Amino acid sequence: MRFSSIFSYAKDDYKRFIHLINNKNYSFRATLINPKRLYIDLQKSAILELDIEDNVYNPFFDGHIIIDNTENVIERFKTDPSLTEFGNQTVFQGYRTRGDGRDILLLSILPVEGGEDGYNLGSDSFNEIFGLQAMFVLTDEEDLTTDTGKSKKYRIKDFDYQILNERKLFFSSVSILGKTVDVSNLTDSEKSVPTGKIIKEILKKALSNDEIIYKEKINGVETTPHFEDGCSTLFYSSPAENSALDDLSFIYSLHVSDNIKKDFAFLNKTQFTGEYTLESASSIFKKSFNKKLDSGGQYFIENFTMAGQRDVNNIIQNDVKKPLNALEFGETGDIIDVKFFNPPGGEYQNKLKTNLVHSYNFEGKKFIIDSISGNIENVKEDFTELYVNPMKGKDEPKPYFLLNNTQKANLNYDNVFTIFDKDNDFIRLSVGRNKILKDALKLNLGVELTVQGGLHRHAGKFISIDRTGSYIENDFDSKFMGIYFILSVKHIFIKDITYLNKIVAVKTYSFTDLKNEENIT
Repeated sequence: MRFSSIFSYAKDDYKRFIHLINNKNYSFRATLINPKRLYIDLQKSAILELDIEDNVYNPFFDGHIIIDNTENVIERFKTDPSLTEFGNQTVFQGYRTRGDGRDILLLSILPVEGGEDGYNLGSDSFNEIFGLQAMFVLTDEEDLTTDTGKSKKYRIKDFDYQILNERKLFFSSVSILGKTVDVSNLTDSEKSVPTGKIIKEILKKALSNDEIIYKEKINGVETTPHFEDGCSTLFYSSPAENSALDDLSFIYSLHVSDNIKKDFAFLNKTQFTGEYTLESASSIFKKSFNKKLDSGGQYFIENFTMAGQRDVNNIIQNDVKKPLNALEFGETGDIIDVKFFNPPGGEYQNKLKTNLVHSYNFEGKKFIIDSISGNIENVKEDFTELYVNPMKGKDEPKPYFLLNNTQKANLNYDNVFTIFDKDNDFIRLSVGRNKILKDALKLNLGVELTVQGGLHRHAGKFISIDRTGSYIENDFDSKFMGIYFILSVKHIFIKDITYLNKIVAVKTYSFTDLKNEENIT
């Protein structure tokens, strides 16, 4: 496990850092440390606000921290050296900020359970779901004035992001073929490597760590079942001006999954082990809901319940739009605020239209135009099969993917150009159809939930929302009640005792057929 040694110090001394947050005990340890091993453990009471975002479209955590800095105590604090004359005491001092992107924030937040022998941490497998360990660098800083004095706000960036953004790899995919292969007489096609393998190698080399990929033991053997190779292949060498992050972003944008429908994948970083996964969106959606058992699937987290206006005259049982067997987490699932969103019309029309993908066959001296896979009606069929059919509907879930006559007649379309030629059908798929699939997922029915905080909530997983009580069935609930895919989760700690989650999620379907009119211009 990548973070085992880095965060062992936090586990060894966790009892000094136990805090009661939202009526639950956590070992909450935030440590500032720099390469000279100058470090300071921040008291929980000194952290006025901590905001961390987990976003499915960004594998790197991001956020900010606000620290009490009355009288510049962060850097000015120092114990009186004369006190060491009366005992074997150490002189403690504040943290001296470098400001060069090497000021590290180590953050460990682990749930703690009480028992007969006191407080106990959970196992690693438990903490993979309910805990958080992360490494950040301090970037931009800002002085703030609060009711109690001065404070310091730091923008915090994922440590991996900072290193990838700085470092040049001068990477070539040929290195993956191995030293035993003579590449001098190979064609570019023969030098090509699956894009998933390239992504994996970039992460390993740039972060100087072979343990960067998430592993599971299957029959006693360590494997990487959640990091796919993909079917898209490239012969790639880094341009001189590229950072490792540029290389990673470029290859990731062209990656096509190796499942039957060849859709796109999400690159994700686990929030406890700091290891990476690369899994297709279709594989993720298959794990949302178990139709046979009417229960949440492997990637389903929990249900949130809203109060429904009771209709005393309604004797018919309302449709259950959530999985019938769905976990709930008591007061942790209490909804503080909820906002529902329809797709943004302007961006919807700008992004959801046919993509004509152009390329050139240098060998045959022919232009190639793919007008089929990126046709918007064909994309809707693929979207329905991959991201709607796995969901729960009254009879069958109906896609929320409206197409008017302008879109269907291709009076509104995009020309997309790629430098890759005849041997790269999958690359053309990545910049054409898969780009529309990704946009259609993001631009669907949405919700923003504010709830009491829980570290078990992750981007790329699923929740559901439903109502209690007896009420008249209506189109609004058919649209907005049901199973959602989480785009982002913010973990927000405010002062000493408050912990909130702000969840943004999308729903790809309606529970019943809303019979929206599409025969319009």
